[in-house]
Amino acid sequence: MDWLTQHLQILLAAAGGVAWWLNQRKAGKPEAGAAPAPDKSFADPELAERTRRIREEIQRKIEQRTGGYLPPAAAPRPEPAAPPVMREVVVMAPEKASRTRAAAAQREEARTADILAQQAALMARLSQAQALTSAAQRRSQYETEAAGKEELAKGEVRSALGDDLRDPAALRRAFILREILGPPVALRG
Repeated sequence: MDWLTQHLQILLAAAGGVAWWLNQRKAGKPEAGAAPAPDKSFADPELAERTRRIREEIQRKIEQRTGGYLPPAAAPRPEPAAPPVMREVVVMAPEKASRTRAAAAQREEARTADILAQQAALMARLSQAQALTSAAQRRSQYETEAAGKEELAKGEVRSALGDDLRDPAALRRAFILREILGPPVALRG
């Protein structure tokens, strides 16, 4: 019993092989109690002819749908041809054709004029933007130069004042000027 559970895969493979062999043997021989295979030929010749025509008709329709070649013997009766499709051909009078061409030319000219007007407006805006940019650059340059001059002037004043305070005679003179020109001693806080 242990051997069966341990070798279950081998038993299943052997059982499958036996089942396959039996099915092959059964398919090769007809059973004794079974009816013989039906004969494909018809007992009634009229029924056989009708079946043949139906098969040919089906085959012909399949060939037509797939675009294949249809032999003339396979088509017992031709189908009625569809009437030809009439297409309307529009012929314009020469003056109407020239008016149509003139109208198309006018539309094209109007479209071109619109495009040129848009381009002119864009050019005007571009020139305004360039003018504003150059003005802003000039203003920035002027402010930079003016700031540089102020710094230079302040530096010169500070330098002169520093020089004056380093000299003892100039320092005395500054104190005297402050006493004379400044607020009175009584009002100093």
